Amino acid sequence: SGAIAPLKGSWLVALRERGGRLARRQDLPPEAFWTADELRRHVDALGPEFGALFVALSYRWLRPEHPDPVGFHLAIVVDVLQRYLGTAGSANKDGPNPERSPLVGAFEGKGLGAPDCAIFWDFASLYQKPRAANEDALFLPGLKASNVWYGHAASVCWMQSELPAGFAGVAYEASGWCFVEAAISAGVKPAKQRLDLGKRTEEALSFAYDHYANIPASKLTGVCAAKRPPPLLPSRVRELLQTEKTFTASSDVETVAELYRRFFEGVASTASRLDFRQLQWGADEARQLAAVLPRFEALTALDLSENKLGAEGGRVIAEGVRVSHSLTECDLRFNNLGKEGWCAIFDALRDSPQNTIAKWDLSREWQYSRMDMEIVK
Repeated sequence: SGAIAPLKGSWLVALRERGGRLARRQDLPPEAFWTADELRRHVDALGPEFGALFVALSYRWLRPEHPDPVGFHLAIVVDVLQRYLGTAGSANKDGPNPERSPLVGAFEGKGLGAPDCAIFWDFASLYQKPRAANEDALFLPGLKASNVWYGHAASVCWMQSELPAGFAGVAYEASGWCFVEAAISAGVKPAKQRLDLGKRTEEALSFAYDHYANIPASKLTGVCAAKRPPPLLPSRVRELLQTEKTFTASSDVETVAELYRRFFEGVASTASRLDFRQLQWGADEARQLAAVLPRFEALTALDLSENKLGAEGGRVIAEGVRVSHSLTECDLRFNNLGKEGWCAIFDALRDSPQNTIAKWDLSREWQYSRMDMEIVK
């Protein structure tokens, strides 16, 4: 429809390199954007890996008239973008196993040439004021459609939560729009596809997507994905919007709450798999997840491996398992559940409506724990 114009990642890199400043959509040249036909051809070629092509950016506007007047956000985004495109970064860049982001791997595997991605950046992707009549008619449809970019299970979401020194506005987390964009991206997106760039470190930028960096804490996908929140119920989002978050216009509260409700109800009724591994989640996150799991009516597979649930987290997840009518696969390896946690899980499996243990991935953890072997016996 033309409601959204995705930016080419390679164009953003070139803009930054020549010292340029991002402009509103109407003032950018055609070569800055992907056309729908170009994207369709790439999606068809990439097949199941198409999601790596789509990146949604969530960030705080720094001024009402221009969200990034001196290129603060642009510099950070391009720094990460170059690693995603495989053109900068890795400590082993010249070695036998250079960095390969999912995007680079997908493009190389399909012989598509130099990797590039399609970025939703609201200022440049949606028509901005002042708008002509035809542009105005496309603004709201584009704003609503942006939720697909943020929330789709296959797309990538980057949250640029860092703010410049001396910024007088509220923090990223306190902004109503930023909060909902972040909440939508936390719904069903796999762990490594939702990154908070504000958490990046020099070490993570150095290793980026390097295959040699097997420790999650050394990679962008480990550092920037850690401690993301579990999915939130629409009622909780509405409550937070009304009591804790800030909007320029108070009328936005109802609009944004309704956007989230529609998104949540759509994915909760259809999502069959959730990948929440390596997020450093503990018992608190387990409680939040357990509260929302019953709403995921089609969920059959849940990956919580390599977190920090502990015994308490295991007991909480067990209660969610006990009432689930659809869950048949769950990966809980490497969570330090201990005897108490595993016993709670086994009891829940015995009592659960589907009454199956066949596909629960527990065996590898048993190999590393004598205590777990005793529980099995």
